[in-house]
Amino acid sequence: MRELIKRVLRSEKERESVTIAGWVRTRRDSKAFSFLEINDGTCLANLQVVVDAGIDGYEQVERMLTGASVEITGRLVASLGQGQQWEMHADHIRLIGEVPSDYPLQKKGHSLEFLRGISHLRPRTNLHGAVFRMMKTGSRSACRM
Repeated sequence: MRELIKRVLRSEKERESVTIAGWVRTRRDSKAFSFLEINDGTCLANLQVVVDAGIDGYEQVERMLTGASVEITGRLVASLGQGQQWEMHADHIRLIGEVPSDYPLQKKGHSLEFLRGISHLRPRTNLHGAVFRMMKTGSRSACRM
């Protein structure tokens, strides 16, 4: 069963099997593995996923550009990197929806002027996602990481 990233990030212990789904924010590749930053819109924070070459679905990683939708199952472990408590080590990864290489949202911030021209993608930005979450809950305190 899929879990929300905000709940995964609040976990208090490592877990053997977690399934998440969301959009790729960034991808960094190495020879033997890739890092994916995944966000599902439930919080501002992204979940870092380590995807080792050879796992089920790895052949799709090069098509997982910023904005692509994915489903990932793996283990939640304490992160060795700074700035995050948890990371996920993928056991299975599935590309749900691709995006074209000229997809307009990238890792960098975008001006409100730019976003006016792509209104259908606004909810995928941090700014608009945060505003919509606040409107939904009616309270800023209800929208913690």
